[in-house]
Amino acid sequence: MADGAVQVLLETITKLLLAETAFLKGVKEQINQLEDELKWMHLYVKDADENHKSDEMLKLFAKQMRDIIFDAEDVIDEFMLKIVNHKRHQKDSKALNIINIPFRHGLGNRIKKINARVEKLKSMEKHKTKFDGTEAANRDSSLSLQQQIKERRSAIFNEIRRQQEPVQMYEGSARQVIQSLLIGDEGDNDKKLRIISIIGMGGVGKTTLSQKIFNDRNVVEQFKCRAFVYISEVYSLPDLLKSIMKSCGSDDSDEEVTSEKVRAHLEKQKYLIVLDDIWDTNAWIKLRDSFPDANNGSRVLLTTRHKLVALDAEKSSTNTNNIHELSAINDESESWELFLQSYLHKEYDLSDNLVQLGKQMVKRCHGLPLAIVVLGGLLSFQVKKHSVRHVCSVWSDENSRSSWLLSQGNDSYKCTGILGLSYDYLPYHLKPCFLYMSLFPGNSMIQVTKLFQYWIAEGLIESKSGGQMLEDTAEDYLEELICRSLIQVGKRRSDGRVKTCHIHGILHGISVSESTEDEFSQTCGSIAEFNRKQNNSRRVAVCCNEQTEQYLSKSQNTRIRSLMCHGDVHLPEKKYFSYLFGGFKSLRVLEFYGYTGIISLPKEVGELILLRYLSLGKTKLKKINTSYLSKLVNLQTLNLKGHEVVLDDQIWCLEQLRHLYLKNIRLPAAIDRRNSVISTVHKLGIDNLKKLQLLRIRAGDWLKDGGLEKLSSLRKLKIEECLVSHSGDISSAATNLTNLRSLALIYKTSINEPVINEEVPLATIQFSNHTSLISLHLKGHILDWPRDIVSFPPQLCKLKLEWSWMTEDPMLILEKLPSLRFLHLGFECYTEMQMVCSEGGFASLEILELVSILSLEKWKINKEALVRLAKLEIRGCENMKKIPRGLQQLTSLKELRVANMPQLRRRMAKNIGEDWHKIKHIPSRVMLL
Repeated sequence: MADGAVQVLLETITKLLLAETAFLKGVKEQINQLEDELKWMHLYVKDADENHKSDEMLKLFAKQMRDIIFDAEDVIDEFMLKIVNHKRHQKDSKALNIINIPFRHGLGNRIKKINARVEKLKSMEKHKTKFDGTEAANRDSSLSLQQQIKERRSAIFNEIRRQQEPVQMYEGSARQVIQSLLIGDEGDNDKKLRIISIIGMGGVGKTTLSQKIFNDRNVVEQFKCRAFVYISEVYSLPDLLKSIMKSCGSDDSDEEVTSEKVRAHLEKQKYLIVLDDIWDTNAWIKLRDSFPDANNGSRVLLTTRHKLVALDAEKSSTNTNNIHELSAINDESESWELFLQSYLHKEYDLSDNLVQLGKQMVKRCHGLPLAIVVLGGLLSFQVKKHSVRHVCSVWSDENSRSSWLLSQGNDSYKCTGILGLSYDYLPYHLKPCFLYMSLFPGNSMIQVTKLFQYWIAEGLIESKSGGQMLEDTAEDYLEELICRSLIQVGKRRSDGRVKTCHIHGILHGISVSESTEDEFSQTCGSIAEFNRKQNNSRRVAVCCNEQTEQYLSKSQNTRIRSLMCHGDVHLPEKKYFSYLFGGFKSLRVLEFYGYTGIISLPKEVGELILLRYLSLGKTKLKKINTSYLSKLVNLQTLNLKGHEVVLDDQIWCLEQLRHLYLKNIRLPAAIDRRNSVISTVHKLGIDNLKKLQLLRIRAGDWLKDGGLEKLSSLRKLKIEECLVSHSGDISSAATNLTNLRSLALIYKTSINEPVINEEVPLATIQFSNHTSLISLHLKGHILDWPRDIVSFPPQLCKLKLEWSWMTEDPMLILEKLPSLRFLHLGFECYTEMQMVCSEGGFASLEILELVSILSLEKWKINKEALVRLAKLEIRGCENMKKIPRGLQQLTSLKELRVANMPQLRRRMAKNIGEDWHKIKHIPSRVMLL
């Protein structure tokens, strides 16, 4: 029973017992007993899960316990709603208690019945085992917080290293497809648009092969415009088109991206578009008009499980023989090498017994790479947790559940047994996190920040001693799922942390199957599907369409705690919200991000008092009344991206708020204009939000009275429209916010000259204790440039400097920063003519951007500088005379982008330009006007 309901319920009961004692007369004893019973059930199920007890009796117990927990949750939530509603309508607490006598009596009886059901279960269990919860309660990790952090960082490093290792499989298939992509000797006809398909069963490695081809040096050199897009079974056409435009270098920020816009953009260049995991011909039909044939050798590469999709796509090509069928690995030694590559703990010698067991299990993978990789991750964690002897003994037992699972599977999904085994052996705390992936479309890219917010709102993340934030624990969970190959990394941040992730289609299917069986969640694409699937699931994801209104009006499942709506269909707003707020008052998660059917926020939103996560970003909201939101006292995440909101006093009472997303926070004008020393911060109450982790706000006189420095949990801070009068207060606050990971200070700037006295206080902010600060963005005049690196955060990975008007070469200091991986220097940040990268400088830098530094004429790169640089962009540096000679020694450089520099473009012309010899070794060279 992988669910966070127990943890959330226990938290609610604890708050109830501490804060609402006035309302508990006559029921406190029953609630205390319920708390004890819930703790016992939680420990029992956890113990059974960790010891892999899976008989029919346990399944029966688990289902009965789940029903009991859901009933208890309904009772307590109903009580909490009753308390809040009465508080709003009654000021006399004595009268309130009298009114509630009948309700409290009924509540007490319902809780008594629930407790009796638990006692009956416990008595049945005593006849079967001697479990009393003591051993399970005492069983806890002996690792210190520091050791856990060390292991997590080690796991991240190992995973990055494993991903960077070349996958030596399907070399022949890769060569064939690459040959189809590149222009050969077939004459002009070969320059026509060609649609190439890779087909094969799930888990066979289509995505891995297409990524290998996409990043091949020869392919990168041929196609300057490239995009890799995941399609999957459920997709959003506008999102796919936006992704293609963004990958192909479009600066168009217009939210309305159409096929015509994509087509017009692609007609100008030779392109390669990879469409991964197309499920049906409809998806291809909707996309194909976006790809013009400019007779320039452009290509579209798609992967699919279904040959009909490939055959239909081939009709769009003038050439034939464009379908490549991918089969499973038929070489046992190749399968074994892939297993060894995915086996994480190479520090442990593989004993003969483990090698023998591993080879037997690899055979059961039937040559499917997905199964082999997952198996390697699973065996790694089992060996780490138990002895090799124990693992070999259990997995070799023909009567064990492990052996049975390994035998499962069919011709279409031969690896289901292995993947099922990997889920079966997941630790108790990771199972609900894996099951949560069922609420997203398979293979869709997921922002991990949003994923963590869901997990935390649902109570799936256990708090740890030692002060570790829930988001850090969530990151631990995700990294372990990645190391087990159950979740795949999309992108990583500059410091190695995961930015986006996705789940393979087959693993997504297992997640959906297990979620349905456990009544964990359900996903519906239509009302008919909902009626067919309807159960007691607490979480529902629906694809918004014309039938969504019917779904909301007919749904009888008032137990729903999470509702995630995907799609973009305009529905009658008043009816829509009346259904929503009338039938789902116990919601904890409500996701409507990007849904254009929402124009105004109804007052009924204030009735969702249990809500922890609310997302209305990128909707069509024209007006937001913050007084409605101020009633959501349990809210942890409020996402109103794309909306600029005037925040009054009421919003600052949301003391549980952890994440606040807005286009910008605009303070009330009356407060913003005050010049007298008045405690406006206390009027705003900004210092009440001690759990807040993200804040983007305009500077103002409110800074003078302090309060910002009290937001000790802040991790991301952006202050805009700063003036010199704010610098002292900003410096003081920033110095104390030592948990910051990202800081942006945006000062008033001028295009023609530095704004006198409007200086970024870089020298006055004490960064020495900011060991978590990895990203720094400073926009504004820097008069006092640091003399050494101690003025910068010690772990700084990403730095953006704009409009700095520096007269000293910044490279002389910045090149000494040991962890710097990304550097952006832009818009008159430097006013002299020459810039130098010294010998051995920038040892870690991977991305360098030089943008609109108009005074720069000469850039010198000395020996052994920039040894890890992978991407270089030079844009708008109009007076740069030539490419530095040292660029040709940068063997790690994979991509060069030059824009708005016609003189330099001529010098870089292929084979004839004076600087061609300096850049010809770079695989991807993009020259834009």
